[in-house]
Amino acid sequence: MEHSAAVLQRLCLHAQQFTSFVSIELPNALLLEIKGSLKLLGPLETLHASIDACWRRLELPAHSATAPSTLAALWLARGSDRSAGHRDAGCPIVIEDLGMLPGRLAKLPIACTAWDLERLQTLRAMGVTCMGELLRLPRAGLARRLGPAAVQDLDIALARQFAPRRAFVRRERFRARCDFETEIENVVYLEKALEPLIARCAQFLRERQAGVQVLRLKLRHRAGPATRVHLGLASITSERRRLTDVLAQKLGRLELDAPVRGMELISGSLQPLSAGSLDVFAGLTGTGAGTGAGGRDSVPQLVERLRARLGEEAVYGVASIPEHRPEAAWRRVHELRLASVSKFGGRMTDAEAIDHGMLRPVWLLNEPLPLDEPLSLPAPLPLSPQWHRSSVVLEQGPERIESGWWDGKGVARDYYVASQPHGARLWVFQERQSKRWYLHGVFA
Repeated sequence: MEHSAAVLQRLCLHAQQFTSFVSIELPNALLLEIKGSLKLLGPLETLHASIDACWRRLELPAHSATAPSTLAALWLARGSDRSAGHRDAGCPIVIEDLGMLPGRLAKLPIACTAWDLERLQTLRAMGVTCMGELLRLPRAGLARRLGPAAVQDLDIALARQFAPRRAFVRRERFRARCDFETEIENVVYLEKALEPLIARCAQFLRERQAGVQVLRLKLRHRAGPATRVHLGLASITSERRRLTDVLAQKLGRLELDAPVRGMELISGSLQPLSAGSLDVFAGLTGTGAGTGAGGRDSVPQLVERLRARLGEEAVYGVASIPEHRPEAAWRRVHELRLASVSKFGGRMTDAEAIDHGMLRPVWLLNEPLPLDEPLSLPAPLPLSPQWHRSSVVLEQGPERIESGWWDGKGVARDYYVASQPHGARLWVFQERQSKRWYLHGVFA
């Protein structure tokens, strides 16, 4: 089945030269909506003959039919396949008049419906062998014996009921290669040789009003496996400048094991670009600075540069999880978005968050850091040698967190907001059982 689907998808690319609406009917059929193509490629007999000629050029033993409904055309094509010994395979079946459709369908065997074996055996046991006998049966009794789906198929085939179908959409990708007259050993020369491919890729994307978020560069050597470079973009783009920038950053860290004889640039799947309006006064006022075309791309470009220099896994976003334990209340995500802003246009600080009752620091340690000595409230809390030994004062708390008993990682802690004389604010907690103190986060 998977092989049949792959073959049909490739055949859809040939069928799309006749119509933009092509639908796959597994395991071995294509359905083409050609009514909209008649003014350009018609009349109908000529268009049908052109489609059949395409299959002959591909050396495919295809059988085709044209009818007012997709399901009727499919059944007629199957009937042509079954009666190929009695009918000239090159003679197209073309039905334009809706009134002629029931008469043509009546001559087909019931097997053309491709219904399940149990349903076909039920019909044969009733003495029904062709579509004409099936169409003469009462609808109520037919629905009771075969199910409502069978009656619905008959209505669709006779064009009494519409049957919307999903159109095949080709997965376009940019792919271009370049062979060098002389081998390239320097990454700087490699970047210059890559510029024409990037320009072609950007032009390809502009013509389709689409963008990409993934690029793959394949460098071929005289011997040995090819060097593969994966490039991830922070957002969908078609801009040549951004594509060039991220490729340059990635190649700047690349060490060539062997001279390069040629290269191939392959894009990820094409994605629609999101339309956005630009501020006409951007750059003319203080508030508009950075909000124009350059400013809109500053954050994605920064993320792309950091990932190109530090690696894809080193730069990530954070998504919250509904969990009381702080260390389990977040997860890494590849997508990186701007943080939420306050009503005055600035980011909410930790102090503002505390005033709003949200006792959570921006900086959470990977693991809680044990503190040196036990603390008797409200005495100062000495810090471990990794931190300043200046005393701290507990300002807010406790906030009790008891959770995780169901997964074996239960915690029972009392959290406090503590401050140091020089102004730093810390997030500390005391384990309720051991009475030990830990540093878990730092407020900005």
